[in-house]
Amino acid sequence: MKLPGQVNYFVGTDRQNWRSGVETFARVRYESVLPGVDVEYYGTEGRELEYDLFLAAGVTPDSLALDFGGVSRITLSADGRAQLRLLDGSLVVKEPPVAYQVRSGKRVLVAVKYVLRGPGLGFAVGEHDVSLPLVIDPVLTYSSYFGGSSFDEATAIAADSAGNTYFVGYTASSLFPTWSPVQPVHGGGAYDAFVVKLDPSGQHMVYSTYLGGSGPDIAYAVATDALGNAYVAGLTSSPNFPVSAAFQPALGGGQDAFVTKLNASGSALIYSTYLGGLGDDFAQGITVSGAGAAYLVGTTFSPNFPTKAPLQASIKGGQDAFVTQLNPSGAALVYSTFLGGGDTEYGSAIALDSSGSAYVVGSTTSPNYPTLNARQTTFAGGGTDAFLSKLNLTGSGLVFSTYLGGTSADEALGVSAPQGFAVVAGFTFSTDFPVTLPAQPVAGGNNNSDAFVTRFDASGTAAIYSTYFGGTGNDRATAVVSDSGGIAYVVGRTDSADLPLVAPSTGQGTYGGAVDAFALALPASGSRFAYATYLGGAGEDRAAGVALSPGTTHVVGITRSLNFPLVNPIINGSVGAQDAFVVKLPSIDTVTAAPAGGLAWLAFAAALLLALALVLLSARRAVGYRTER
Repeated sequence: MKLPGQVNYFVGTDRQNWRSGVETFARVRYESVLPGVDVEYYGTEGRELEYDLFLAAGVTPDSLALDFGGVSRITLSADGRAQLRLLDGSLVVKEPPVAYQVRSGKRVLVAVKYVLRGPGLGFAVGEHDVSLPLVIDPVLTYSSYFGGSSFDEATAIAADSAGNTYFVGYTASSLFPTWSPVQPVHGGGAYDAFVVKLDPSGQHMVYSTYLGGSGPDIAYAVATDALGNAYVAGLTSSPNFPVSAAFQPALGGGQDAFVTKLNASGSALIYSTYLGGLGDDFAQGITVSGAGAAYLVGTTFSPNFPTKAPLQASIKGGQDAFVTQLNPSGAALVYSTFLGGGDTEYGSAIALDSSGSAYVVGSTTSPNYPTLNARQTTFAGGGTDAFLSKLNLTGSGLVFSTYLGGTSADEALGVSAPQGFAVVAGFTFSTDFPVTLPAQPVAGGNNNSDAFVTRFDASGTAAIYSTYFGGTGNDRATAVVSDSGGIAYVVGRTDSADLPLVAPSTGQGTYGGAVDAFALALPASGSRFAYATYLGGAGEDRAAGVALSPGTTHVVGITRSLNFPLVNPIINGSVGAQDAFVVKLPSIDTVTAAPAGGLAWLAFAAALLLALALVLLSARRAVGYRTER
């Protein structure tokens, strides 16, 4: 892949060694360096040369070895890293390798580790399909701080089928790094929303833009469609929030929800609209149909919140959840409804199944929240229960709706339902939370919160599994995404030093301190954790969102740790008091499912934190509705 421009090298005084007009390439592939073995080299913005080894079907790596010039000794550490001692005494560390095969268009991980082979490094590969090609990636990784001088917080993440990463949040920085922005400068309020799109390598911004007016603006959610358009939702108090082709062109009250659709390059607003009434309203979840219709969930305090063909025509308590579908142009409502009982509700997240039915989750204090075909028909108490409701295609009725909780407080913060089996994640203080075939059957203890993950059957009346996840501290799952094979990926935060870890990632087998992020995966049965790991350093670290693209898991969160794990950083230091992180790592396939702690999971876990790309973006917490998730 040839790049524009040429490079000149004038090194030393001997003109015979000078080179000019050297062409540059993003990738170079050397074919048949050994029979059936190709090597592909490519560069990173961290000034690192990365390479992948491509082995044809039937070729084994048994005789394959990497030789290194200028190295006096090579050793292997217990965590799978290779340590190369250079002649000058300095040390180069290579992260554990990753190997995979492509099956049905998806990467399937293969267990692999370094072995010493002659004077160099070889690879020991686990069980795999010898009739398919095998790719070995020795994993040269990078991570870097990046951001403005004030606070910025990332809140949600999405990914498209091409592997681009989209994340949103809010910023108070007038120097937030922008690239090809639709809004190049801060709008002037306490904070503006921001939207960033990274290319599949994670090393280049496609665009980065402010989004806001003269009041506070926060983006809480992002989704994308097949064309690479980004859909952003949140809250705004700005009377001059940027609108375009708007369903509602003016601010309805002190604070409204907003919905904005940006084109694939980020250069234009396809539409941007307020959504709200005279009270305060904010959107916290968004998803998009294949036809480009945006579905929203959030919370409203407005008796005159805009409705159309509603399941529930009026507000019942002091605040209700709302569910709204906009048409693809953003100019009209398809349906819009209140959803709640006689007390209070928060709408937290929304997902679609393949038929276009919407699943919404949140929390309720109402003993008369609307239920139908429910797994749990009554409010269990404890202040709040989680809820899950599935609406029909027109939004005019419920397919099922259920409480989810025990006798203490419970809240749902994430939902995913690609195949019509809803997976719900959140947190609970209830020691009697309804569990089914749990990977962790009892709460961590000490009257603190545990994360929970529940997978419902298609009818919503029963759970395929329902489990705690947590230690003796406070644990909270903030987001979940599941794939077509039923594997659920969950992220969140914890201050438990005794999480039930399974195959934790390299260097993340112990609690870092203050608060750590965590990541875990459960197979479709939910009977065990496929992996569970801390993510973080000695300060506060929280994971806020997770998304999938083919073969890749995308995670976003924040860190206040000065020692958050960095590898070959572009900027070797934090810009602000709090930074956000965006991580790309390989996804698990059902084919790799093996007993917990097996080689396949160990190979994945070694790649988990620092697998494909890690970018840190400057951030800091601000005050707003439900910002602490």
